[in-house]
Amino acid sequence: MMPTVALVLGSGGARGNAHIGVIQVLEEQGFDIVSIAGCSMGSVVGGMYAAGQLPAFTSWVTGLSRFDVFRLVDMSLLSMGAIRGEKAYAVLQNLVGDQLIENLPIPYTAVATDLVKQQEVWFQSGLMMDAIRASVAVPGMIMPVTEDDRFLVDGGLLNPVPIMPTVADQADLIIAVNLNTDVTHQPVLQRPNLNRDGHHDEWTVPNANISKSQRSHLQWNKMEMINQCFETMQTTMAKYKMAGYEPDVEIKIDRNECSFFELYRAKEMIAVGRKAALSALQAGRKI
Repeated sequence: MMPTVALVLGSGGARGNAHIGVIQVLEEQGFDIVSIAGCSMGSVVGGMYAAGQLPAFTSWVTGLSRFDVFRLVDMSLLSMGAIRGEKAYAVLQNLVGDQLIENLPIPYTAVATDLVKQQEVWFQSGLMMDAIRASVAVPGMIMPVTEDDRFLVDGGLLNPVPIMPTVADQADLIIAVNLNTDVTHQPVLQRPNLNRDGHHDEWTVPNANISKSQRSHLQWNKMEMINQCFETMQTTMAKYKMAGYEPDVEIKIDRNECSFFELYRAKEMIAVGRKAALSALQAGRKI
């Protein structure tokens, strides 16, 4: 009998479509997913799976073109987030309706951050879409969720890979998908040598395989800069949190695989997720 799994799906924007590929592989391999905790895009994919709507969500997201994504990004100059997200939320709402988290067939936790109390918020009851809205609200980019005494934003601010909600679950394994890793080593600048004239040569990059975001950083707009700041913080927080709560299996997705808004690359990211899952499971066969 294959082990039961508590599945942790991390935050990382459009890279989160890799979660779909991971779930596909786990099901094909016979693993029984008995609980899910997700943050940001991980809360979306995890919620769709828990509600039995992952195939429909996959069909929608893999059909998105670059223009479709542009139309989904409803900009707002008057809100606390540049993107309201109502068009995308409407699609998800149509898939899950007024689904209550406590009525799902498997336990599900969506993780957000309360900026007022500066602490994590675990949604384990109530409307799933309310939880997802809070969990995906990247500060400065996507509109936050405001309540009487709470100001809720993306859970990745404090916990990009929320393992803790699954620790008490009755599962044989905790499998975590981390979307903020450096699977391939990034190029570093080599210190220049003195030339014949006694002057320093220019700094050089030994590896020409530089990501698109690195090459074009001088052309970043405001939202891209905010996103890079958020992702830098997420990468650090993921390392810190996972040092305290180490999963049985970590499935690593390189943070340079795609940028935050490249939802139109869902098919590629699903394939990336499948490959990473197969590799991690093969390495962990000794478990």
